[in-house]
Amino acid sequence: MMTCKDTQKVVSSYLDGELSRVERASVDAHLRQCPVCRLRIEEMRVVVRGLASVARPVSSPDLAASINRALMIERAARYAQPARPISSHIVGWVRPRLMPYTVGAFASLLLFVGIMSALRPQLAALHHLADASRVHIVSPLAPGEIGYDVTRPVSLEGYAATRTSFAVESPSLNPRGALAALAWTPSSGRPDDDDMIVVADVYGNGSASLAAVVEPPRNPRMLDELQDALRKNPAFVPASLDRRPQTMRVVFVLQKMKVEERSF
Repeated sequence: MMTCKDTQKVVSSYLDGELSRVERASVDAHLRQCPVCRLRIEEMRVVVRGLASVARPVSSPDLAASINRALMIERAARYAQPARPISSHIVGWVRPRLMPYTVGAFASLLLFVGIMSALRPQLAALHHLADASRVHIVSPLAPGEIGYDVTRPVSLEGYAATRTSFAVESPSLNPRGALAALAWTPSSGRPDDDDMIVVADVYGNGSASLAAVVEPPRNPRMLDELQDALRKNPAFVPASLDRRPQTMRVVFVLQKMKVEERSF
């Protein structure tokens, strides 16, 4: 028994009467049971009858002679042309193969130049910002000034210069260190008030390590965050800037306070 897919493959041969007796009988058996294939066969028959009824165009008596004359004229024109040099053949072969790539590369270059020209001011601004972020030297405060100039970037040298009288006993905090960032970073865990007292050893390069925990916090995560901050980067400015001993031991009292948000 034939399927619909098998029938569609032999439909042209079926309509043209080119199938064997067994194959035609199989198609007829399928058509008796499949209305979809019967409809398609009938549509194909309508198309075949329509094409058969179309009158065949009759060519003019001098069509063959006209074609022959055109061919002879074309042949004579080719022989009349001078022989093309080898360079012309090479150019004719190379041009359709390389020209698209050349034009594409040139267009890409123009697009790149245009984009870079448009982004040049932005890139220059980013470069200046990057340079400013790497600046570590800040002009000292003028004589008589007290406090900090918020218009100037905070640097190790500038911050240490403002604490000269205290640095011998209390090392200056690195304003760009992870420990300073911990002060304004919300702590994980419960948002309740909490505090802890720890002892840390501060070394000459500004790094520090936890030596003892005097009063642990209620939230153990606070202690882990402090330990991570001390390990990430130097928590204090170098001893040469503070003019303090190369190694000293300090006591930290860290307090976490819950501040209720209010509308004023």
